[in-house]
Amino acid sequence: MERIDLYIQLVLEQPILIAPILLLVLAFFVVPVEKRLFLTLVLLVPWLTIARSEGLGPISAAAKLSSGGAYLLIALAASMHPGPRREIPPVVWLFVLVAALSIFYVLTVQERMLALVLRTQWVCVTLAAVLTARTIVSYSDLKRVLNGLTFGCLVALIIPTSSLILYPGESFLKGIGRFEPWGANSNQTGVLFALAAPLFAYAAMAYKNVSLKPFFIFALSLAVGMALLTGSRQTMIAIIMVMIPILLVVSKRPIMMIMGMIIAAVALPFVFSLGADANLERYGSLETGRLDIWATYWKDVFPQRPLFGLFGTSGESYFKAITEVNQHPHNAWFYLMYIGGASFALPMVCLTIYSTYCGYKLWRFRKFLPGDPLLYSVLVVLLVAMYIQGLFNQVVYWPTYTWSYLHVVLASIFICIWRDVQDGNVTSALYDDEPSDEILTIEPEEVEEFEDFDSTAQRPTT
Repeated sequence: MERIDLYIQLVLEQPILIAPILLLVLAFFVVPVEKRLFLTLVLLVPWLTIARSEGLGPISAAAKLSSGGAYLLIALAASMHPGPRREIPPVVWLFVLVAALSIFYVLTVQERMLALVLRTQWVCVTLAAVLTARTIVSYSDLKRVLNGLTFGCLVALIIPTSSLILYPGESFLKGIGRFEPWGANSNQTGVLFALAAPLFAYAAMAYKNVSLKPFFIFALSLAVGMALLTGSRQTMIAIIMVMIPILLVVSKRPIMMIMGMIIAAVALPFVFSLGADANLERYGSLETGRLDIWATYWKDVFPQRPLFGLFGTSGESYFKAITEVNQHPHNAWFYLMYIGGASFALPMVCLTIYSTYCGYKLWRFRKFLPGDPLLYSVLVVLLVAMYIQGLFNQVVYWPTYTWSYLHVVLASIFICIWRDVQDGNVTSALYDDEPSDEILTIEPEEVEEFEDFDSTAQRPTT
């Protein structure tokens, strides 16, 4: 019996599990239309975290089955959101088009039902992300999306924290010592911490409400501490990358730095005291079997099906090449190549390169955009970190993570903004409607001067 059938059976045996889903749908239609997108983003992060936490029992199965529906609610909320809409270039819609076409590659795999569900969910992810990007026409629109995900991460952080506090011994993989809260794979749960860290850090830096700063620093310390307990080197690489621009600014704010050090000195020992079973020795070694796996896929798997991957094959697994290596590729683009060959992987590689290029150009242009230049630095580095982590796993294109949804949102909005700037529509690239009531503006001396843009260009204004 396939996993999807097991999940359906569990839910049918306990129909009460449908109640929270119905409540979420009801809440969606009860709240004002302008609040629906924010609400769905807040709920998305904990709901997907529950879906990966198999130790939570049938509720996890219900969350797995309804995760595609969560993205559809985001897409619906984005399409109903009041206000102007951004024009989306055709190249951005390539995310959705390629996702829809990928369904045809997996029609004959062994795990056909599960494969079809996952590919359909990825269509929902890309559609929701592109429609979300379509609503981001002003700086406050961008903040709304990020604030929703920030508070969603705060709620989701309760789940691994509860596992660590209630069942510290059972939360670690026996004999290996890697943190697996509620049965969630350590690398998978590490993605939550990698997403939460930059959002919490920026919130601690940027919110004017002084009482919230220690709260976000404490949450950041918990996230980093539990990330260390996972023993996931790829997670720590991502966290280090996204924290660099924030640390560069914090280094010029001694009071903020001292407060952060004091709170971290309390929070981190608390986490490590509960994680006494953690094995941190993995961080002292670069040993990995991924190089052998990649070599096998490159030499033995891809040459057999170079153009269309699993399309039209028989008896192949959706997840890995069973005969040749019996391991999944541990690389996002190798996995796309395995599923659909060059016809599937090449368009996504092109989007990866182009969105990174647009992000870099936007970063160079950040002082001419409204709001805080630090925020643009954090978002650009976050997208780069997502792609670098994609070298070691396929999460960035997997439909059960907020990480993958935000990846498509960032890639889409970077492409859109830079296209507007290139076309000379500087003022409409991102409108300045920020009243500076909630977010601090970084002082001019805290960011480097932009010298490469044409001196006649003007900063967008309302």
